Amino acid sequence: MSLYFTRHGETNYNLAYLIQGSLDISLNETGFKQAKELAEKLKDKKFSSIYVSPLLRARQTANEVAKVLGMELKIDNRLREENYGLMEGTSRHLEAYKKQRVRFAYCYPKGESYLKVAARVYSFLDEIKEEATKNDVLVVAHGGMSRIVNSYFFDMENDEFISYSISNCQLVKYDFK
Repeated sequence: MSLYFTRHGETNYNLAYLIQGSLDISLNETGFKQAKELAEKLKDKKFSSIYVSPLLRARQTANEVAKVLGMELKIDNRLREENYGLMEGTSRHLEAYKKQRVRFAYCYPKGESYLKVAARVYSFLDEIKEEATKNDVLVVAHGGMSRIVNSYFFDMENDEFISYSISNCQLVKYDFK
């Protein structure tokens, strides 16, 4: 069986190309529409669990799926988006942000490093591995988490890791080996 990963629906921060990170931002109108479309796409799937980040935008997305499937959500703090510290709420175009992104072991000022985020996400994936080899599971989280999850399943060069991205409510399937 498989792990299905999706990123939350669109927010106004996504539209403005701002760093959200640990900020608790709601979906916008398009994001709610995307979440409903995702739920419709998944209406015939059988998941043993739906794991979700505690952040509002991910929970709102997962709630749409859970309603259609008649399931409860399992909130896991390890799936929260990376804490970008002082960079949150600023533009993704800033040179300081671009410079920091390639420093995997260095924490954002008052935030986290990619390595610290990977440690918590990898522990989550290790924990659900047995369940996901017997049943399909759904994980609803964030763009930054999509990089970490992808790197768990596939070796990635640094520049490949940095540029990896999935769209809002895009669904990616992974199989544990």
